[in-house]
Amino acid sequence: MSDTMRDALYGAGIDVPVSPQSVTLSSFDPESEEALVLRYGRKKQQQERLIFEFSRDPALIHQYYRIYEQEFKSVLHADYHHHDNDEHDQKGHFLIVRRGKLCVGGARLNTKTPRQPELLPIEMDGFKLEDHFPDLKHKEVSYGQIGRLCVLPEYRGGAVTRLMMWHLYRKSVALGLETIFATAPLIIARGHMKSSIAMGLKHTKVHLDIKLPEYPMCEGIRFYLMSVGLDKEIMAKAEEVTQKNLLEEKA
Repeated sequence: MSDTMRDALYGAGIDVPVSPQSVTLSSFDPESEEALVLRYGRKKQQQERLIFEFSRDPALIHQYYRIYEQEFKSVLHADYHHHDNDEHDQKGHFLIVRRGKLCVGGARLNTKTPRQPELLPIEMDGFKLEDHFPDLKHKEVSYGQIGRLCVLPEYRGGAVTRLMMWHLYRKSVALGLETIFATAPLIIARGHMKSSIAMGLKHTKVHLDIKLPEYPMCEGIRFYLMSVGLDKEIMAKAEEVTQKNLLEEKA
């Protein structure tokens, strides 16, 4: 078993320090003094695990948006002006990673199914995934797109991101999706591809030959399409181990 899969299977949480101080969620600022205390507090007796959950809690979603805006600017060096919930937000599934009431990261999962055939976020300006993947035209095929994945700087590039992808894949299987798509600059896309393959999802590929429409406010930044075939047998076996470990922790 690979280290990445082991991380995913034992992904009930990661112990990190947390301060008992509260933060005003409705006016959350990730760089405020209160938030910094929550992020960097070091009292071992007050440790609290990271929680990975799908949520539509307005306060947590608000924090998630702020983190995404800041990462958009700092990592992609692009301008981003937050807008109110769009149709993809309203219909999406939000993965929230939190420590107590403090959101440290999140992502959005959108789906396209026979009953809900709405376009995915990447399908704009005439671009349609089924034009490049003919099998998607089958009336019974369901697929989705993971997007807007972000975490606070101190959690980037390690187990937290891998666990986020694992929970997103679990949710995708639960929703009956067969393929997941994502877009990212090449170095990030290749990193996610390696992590997904290490989880046992061998049908993962970065499509260098498919040109994507340009994202608004991302002029000059090229994004690449990644596809992940969800092997339900592998996911089912991994889910059994995950549930067994959770039961053992509760015992």
